[in-house]
Amino acid sequence: MHLNPGSWAILIANIFIPVAILCFSSGFFPYKPLLPGFATLDSGDGESRPPVIFDKVIFMVVDALRSDFVYSSNSGFLFTQSLIRHGNALPFTAYASSPTVTMPRLKAMTTGSVPSFLDVILNIAESDTSSTLAHQDTWLAQLKRRGDRLVMYGDDTWLKLFPGMFDRADGTSSFFVSDFTEVDNNVTRHIGDELLQDDWSAFIIHYLGLDHIGHKSGPQSPHMIPKQHEMDSVVSKVYLALEEEKHLESTLFVLCGDHGMNDAGNHGGSSVGETSPALLFISPKFQLKGAHSQSPIEPTHDLQYYQTVEQPDITPTLASLLGLPIPLNSLGVVIPELLMMWDHGHERTKILLDNARQLLRTVRESFPRYEFDPEQVTSDCDNGHADGIEAVQCAWFHVHDLLQKSNGSRDDDIYLDLESAIFNFLRLAQNLMSSAASDYDLKYLYLGIGITTLAVCLSVPAMHVLLLTSKPPIMFLLMSVLSYNGLMFASSYVEEEQQFWYWLLTGWMCYLHIKSLSHQHANFFGRKETHWSMSQMLVRLGMVVLAASHRLVRRWNQTGQKFAAEPDISRDFLRSHKDILWFLIISTYAVTGTRLTSSLPKHALWCVFGPSITIAAFLYKVVFVESESPELLNETILEPFAAKLGGTPLIPHARFVLCGLLLLMLYSICTMVVPRILHRQNSATLARVFHESLTFFLMTQSKATNIPIFLVLRAQAYILSSINLTATELAITSLIMQHVTFFAFGGSNSISSVDLSNAYNGIGSYNVILVGILMFIGNWAGPIWWVSASRLLQGSYSSQHCDKKAHITVLTFYATTTLVSVMVSCTVLRAHLFIWTVFSPKYLYTMAWILINYFAVNILGNAELPVLKST
Repeated sequence: MHLNPGSWAILIANIFIPVAILCFSSGFFPYKPLLPGFATLDSGDGESRPPVIFDKVIFMVVDALRSDFVYSSNSGFLFTQSLIRHGNALPFTAYASSPTVTMPRLKAMTTGSVPSFLDVILNIAESDTSSTLAHQDTWLAQLKRRGDRLVMYGDDTWLKLFPGMFDRADGTSSFFVSDFTEVDNNVTRHIGDELLQDDWSAFIIHYLGLDHIGHKSGPQSPHMIPKQHEMDSVVSKVYLALEEEKHLESTLFVLCGDHGMNDAGNHGGSSVGETSPALLFISPKFQLKGAHSQSPIEPTHDLQYYQTVEQPDITPTLASLLGLPIPLNSLGVVIPELLMMWDHGHERTKILLDNARQLLRTVRESFPRYEFDPEQVTSDCDNGHADGIEAVQCAWFHVHDLLQKSNGSRDDDIYLDLESAIFNFLRLAQNLMSSAASDYDLKYLYLGIGITTLAVCLSVPAMHVLLLTSKPPIMFLLMSVLSYNGLMFASSYVEEEQQFWYWLLTGWMCYLHIKSLSHQHANFFGRKETHWSMSQMLVRLGMVVLAASHRLVRRWNQTGQKFAAEPDISRDFLRSHKDILWFLIISTYAVTGTRLTSSLPKHALWCVFGPSITIAAFLYKVVFVESESPELLNETILEPFAAKLGGTPLIPHARFVLCGLLLLMLYSICTMVVPRILHRQNSATLARVFHESLTFFLMTQSKATNIPIFLVLRAQAYILSSINLTATELAITSLIMQHVTFFAFGGSNSISSVDLSNAYNGIGSYNVILVGILMFIGNWAGPIWWVSASRLLQGSYSSQHCDKKAHITVLTFYATTTLVSVMVSCTVLRAHLFIWTVFSPKYLYTMAWILINYFAVNILGNAELPVLKST
């Protein structure tokens, strides 16, 4: 097996691509500059410190605890709601900015800062240590510097962020999402003993089961309410200890989610569900201050219950309540509702002034040209026209003036205006610093763009040769690339990219329909049609079916942002017509199994192996669905059968199926590479063995509701085989179909659409490489299938059309041109409001498309195998 890039220019262009990505990424995802050192307590005006309200904190994070999971009438947090009604808990909705994944959200809650988008990548690499907060100022570090002891049980992301910080700890892997119970039981078993201990000041608890349920089967899963009841029982256990244990009488209990989840159960993006976790401050002391609220309640608008606060606000609030300095890099603002814990106005003002001075230092560090000298008040401050940093400066001048006028008075009324002015300054400064552009390294951005542009130039001569021989399809490709590149500069089009590919496929089918009317062709299985008129009629009918199937596929999964909640086939029709779903699934497995068995050698062993692997793969999917999404089997003909199989261990079953399929694929590859083992006329049969085995593999890694799509894809490939496609046309067809099926399977340019539900098939413990591979296969199942189908289509054409040089030239030109457009858009729009919610995720997806799908799947998938040439 060897790679034939077509020419030295194309080879060099492909070498430049990863180099360009590395350069651009190093400049686009830098760590934000931070103030070094640790904050210290400094009254600044000689006044005494406000009293410390709490001396201990229990910080309980329930991963993906969306606000409605706690506050709505459908919540399982019944005891927690009773605490809200009786005034023992202060409820909030915490806004978690994108990226809504665990590591950056924990950074926001402990440092009070806005994390780097690079943490999305570091969040996946569980063994990574470069994201440590060991040398950054956090409220945990302040407790440690004070000589306090800390303990932690739960998500081991805490151990990665705070190495050596905890005196006792037991971490659990946050990525093994198949586990709903043990991952939480390992946390709960420590709680009773720790509540009896009097040697710690911070007790961190991080539960993962609710997030895992969301990833596997969504927020409406039948597992969700029982898990909420379980978490509520933990809240009850901790709160009762606060009331009964004397050493816990001055302990603050914080219950929060690090992020929420969308309607599919995923997170990482910027939808309301993902950015709206619950936040509660719990203590018997709050009832003494007259706090009380209704619970459950209806949201004021989408998932916004009670007051909405910024997630970084947790940091200065905790620091103030515990008598700690506010961490240096915090952008948080003390939550106003917690100020009631101080009885006097001058104490509340002192808390706010400490917050304001800390945030002022951060602003000054970022904007060194502004001195914030009260003697330099500008005219814009008087007429109210200041904005940005000038507005922050004017707000501070106003605070300074009110401080001078108060002149140390202890009259609470005087402090009301001062509190209002300080809050105004804090919010303006917070908004300014949170929206400030990252410290991009422009030289690396431009270098990456330059190298990619050079790669485009290297692919142009080969494309010019193709243009001379295949003008219509190449012109179609050029117009498509130009349109696509323009769309990358509009956030709405990036979010709804699937619409571009759906319309592009419609246009391409029109071209193929016109072309097909003048040719007589071979079908998907290599048989020649002998009657011209009959062939023509079948081709016309086939194009109609192709168009209808395209319409069907595009409605299978609604994706993007605008139409994500609209009815679709997968989520609405098939879930309400489950017998139809399982009829289609059984049909897909039966057809694939039949094709696989007929392609294997006519030997008794193979005749048994083919049906056996088919039955094993189907049974695994049934057992998997019965375990993870039993609602898909309820009231179906398979329900009694699935109930009997319910106790079957998933991991060994998955390993048996996956290993069997991998052996079949290796058998077909090795036999094709060593042509003397088999006669050349059987090479097409071996290619089908590989393709059908791969299809089973992809079906195993796909959601049950997506499996029938493979039946539709098979019909589309059959129809396309009746059209005499050149190598250029086949490459364009494959390119378009790969993108269409990626979105049809539910993919998008949002991180939240990444599906982890099948990333752990056959894996007994977390392994970042295996999980990463299975995760990619599960999310790119459609594109991978079309790469294999395109190779099979090549074998059905005559040798003059099987030009891999043309195929790789088209793919290289597309990869380089789209990469440069995404790089340029991210550079030009680096200060755009949606840079971290739309354009940066698009760049991450582009890297995945090129580095993995293009190089590992397309290029290797089209590597030259001499025995595949038609005979």
